Amino acid sequence: MDFQECGRWLLVIVNSIFTLCGFGVFAAGIFLLVKASELEQDVELLKDLPLTTTSYVVMFIGLALAITSVIGVIGALRKNRVFLTVYLFVIFAVVLIQLCIGIYLYQYDSDASINALVEEKWFEENEGAREKRIDYQDFFQCCGWNNVYDSRGAGYDTPCPRENPETCKQATLDWLSQFFTPVAIVAITFACLEIFALIATLGILCTSKESEDDDDWLV
Repeated sequence: MDFQECGRWLLVIVNSIFTLCGFGVFAAGIFLLVKASELEQDVELLKDLPLTTTSYVVMFIGLALAITSVIGVIGALRKNRVFLTVYLFVIFAVVLIQLCIGIYLYQYDSDASINALVEEKWFEENEGAREKRIDYQDFFQCCGWNNVYDSRGAGYDTPCPRENPETCKQATLDWLSQFFTPVAIVAITFACLEIFALIATLGILCTSKESEDDDDWLV
């Protein structure tokens, strides 16, 4: 079995796995959408965190990955250059989007990003801000922002009837780490794996033009 045949069957196997992974990513996007909707409904101070939009993008990427991987399998099995060329360009776009999504989600899992998003609004001194802090603390089961006492003082007057709570900043980071950071890591990992599929496809397309059985390939 020559290099072209090995690459072709490797592409079939890899894209069969990518198809299943694509549907898994789509399901993960639905799960994240539910979590993001709960967050946006109950925690107004995080309404500027675009998790719902990101969840829809994750769902789209998963579906696009699954469909494109099926095209790659068909193209490799039927030796169809048109299918493989379409697969090549779409997977390249998917890789770029996955890298962007992964980096975008990952950068929110840091003190600096969450502080920039929430801290100023957290320490506003009015009744509306107080209610928002209470809702925030109830959702994450936390107290304060930088420490558990900083929102109980004069001007803030935000009660927190919990024993040994963590700060709301840390609770937010923990929540993002639990639900969204893994998606960022998976997106970046998939993108790196798909780069190898791109290389294999390029190799197959190039060698198919030079092979003795070129007539077996459909234009």
